[in-house]
Amino acid sequence: MAVIFGRPRQLAVAVIFSFIIFAIFQFSYTDDFSLTGHLSESIQIVDACSPDALEAINNARPTLDPAIPNIVHQLWKTTDIREYSTTITASRESWRAMLEPFNYTVKLWTDDDVLELIKADYDWLLPTYEGYPHDIQRADIARLLIVHSEGGIYSDLDVNPKSAEHIQCLQRLSLQAIFSPTAGTLGLSNHFFMAMPGSPFLQWALYEAKRRSSRLVSRGIILPYLQGCSTTRLVAWWSVMPPGGPGKGWTAGR
Repeated sequence: MAVIFGRPRQLAVAVIFSFIIFAIFQFSYTDDFSLTGHLSESIQIVDACSPDALEAINNARPTLDPAIPNIVHQLWKTTDIREYSTTITASRESWRAMLEPFNYTVKLWTDDDVLELIKADYDWLLPTYEGYPHDIQRADIARLLIVHSEGGIYSDLDVNPKSAEHIQCLQRLSLQAIFSPTAGTLGLSNHFFMAMPGSPFLQWALYEAKRRSSRLVSRGIILPYLQGCSTTRLVAWWSVMPPGGPGKGWTAGR
């Protein structure tokens, strides 16, 4: 490409054009897809799940155990969560203080624990997991694996609980998976979510992660990290909790 000095406008146009061509190359391998087009599950929006709603559920079904178990999963490289951040305190103790009185278990998974789980129960996903070039990619898929395997609630170490009642209410809605939406309802957050063991939604996401990872390698993508960490691309990974915290604006799959 020829560059004419003294003509910054033409140079800027040339740079922008080159970037567009590069971006088209990077993203052209992905499929356009609709979430509901790939699943037999129905999707609905849970606007709120308040203590009043929980009381009504308990009165109607007092002996019914929640489909989503009373266990909170968190991830860190090792058991020493003091290394997590120098600016914020990991939320593990706040989860324990709030939920353990209600017979919840708060479980910390290390990298070694996740690898052991994959080798034992998800060996078909091991090449995908080990083939990711970035640690954050492995962390993204690990949380799906853990909750698919045992069911329960996943929380990042920088997500703190606000209300045990809201969480209990969400668990007892007879839904197989609940995620916080992002970008309105166009994406899903993986910072905090919950699902029953063997959730079909999470199973699909894991299969999709393997399928898309294989295609990424075979097509020679230069910057796979731009593609939502090359996992499922259905989740907006870098999202935040909705206003009001857990219990408001949740996307749920039956």
